[in-house]
Amino acid sequence: MKDTGGTVRKATEADIDQFMSMIMRMKKLNGEFDSLFRVREGDMESIKEYYLRCIKDQENFITLLAVKKDKIMGLLKAEIRERISYEPSREVRIIDLYIMPEFRRKNVGNLLLGGIYEEMKKRGISIITAEFPSLNLIALNFYEKIGYRQVTSVYGKNILDDSPD
Repeated sequence: MKDTGGTVRKATEADIDQFMSMIMRMKKLNGEFDSLFRVREGDMESIKEYYLRCIKDQENFITLLAVKKDKIMGLLKAEIRERISYEPSREVRIIDLYIMPEFRRKNVGNLLLGGIYEEMKKRGISIITAEFPSLNLIALNFYEKIGYRQVTSVYGKNILDDSPD
């Protein structure tokens, strides 16, 4: 494995502008996989406020950055979810994982996952899942390569759109 020369740390409010830039890049990429992921361009302030809440609310969210000096190489945002009917009763769900193009294939994803696994161990959480667009084969291949497997399926449809897709 290549050494990234970087470290993982929790995101802070001071990181929000760089964090948002990366989030929006990722969300626009998601939109290329499926039209149900079209970005709300005119509502950046609400989106920014949501991610600030995620950074602040460390009980329900884990927001990590992979950094090298002052440069953010990648980010990971996950939700801590209750599994009411199942044992164990909590899981961590990765919602956002984005690595800047110049740092891809340099072990940054594994660096971020190592950071979240450590955080999970501290909290006594043993199950981790990842959520991403079904047609994102890059994400699918990444997760399968490191031992993740399909656990659930989510299907969607825009009911205001008459087209069959």
